[in-house]
Amino acid sequence: LAVLLCLLLVMLSFGMTLKAQLPSPPSPPRLVNDYTGTLTASQIEALERKLVAYDDSTSTQFLVLLVDDLQGYSIEQYATEIGHSWGVGQEGKNNGAVILVKPKKGTESGKVTIQTGYGIEQYITDATAKVIIEREMIPAFKENDYYTGIDDAVNVMMDLCSGKFTQDEYTDDDGFPLW
Repeated sequence: LAVLLCLLLVMLSFGMTLKAQLPSPPSPPRLVNDYTGTLTASQIEALERKLVAYDDSTSTQFLVLLVDDLQGYSIEQYATEIGHSWGVGQEGKNNGAVILVKPKKGTESGKVTIQTGYGIEQYITDATAKVIIEREMIPAFKENDYYTGIDDAVNVMMDLCSGKFTQDEYTDDDGFPLW
């Protein structure tokens, strides 16, 4: 029993240590946070204006976060933890999404995920988020154009959540682009 209790305490302290390594929400709050220096100041400002305007008009909130280190988390877990700890989306509605990018640095591979709250999963499922990443983000990222990849993904997510087109229309693979 004592060994089990000690093991439990070690696991809990390890969990608290991991949580402590996540960045704190910025003050004042921002929806675009680049801790890597990948985006220019004007790119950050343009994305910030777009996301704030969308949040103000719909109450759906998207957070863009660029980090160099996932602190031992999987990218999906890191994004989910950030979403919860930073309070992305409206409380009780879970209508937020976290776009998390770990840019490619040197020989390390880059990673990207879009994690949505339950409140917008009717518009953007995990499968649709994967298609957004594959179609909008990765091609631009391969050209080292992180801004365009993120901006294009944000545009598609806004259009999906606003009902401009459905997930089925977006993910239709008949060879014709949606727009």
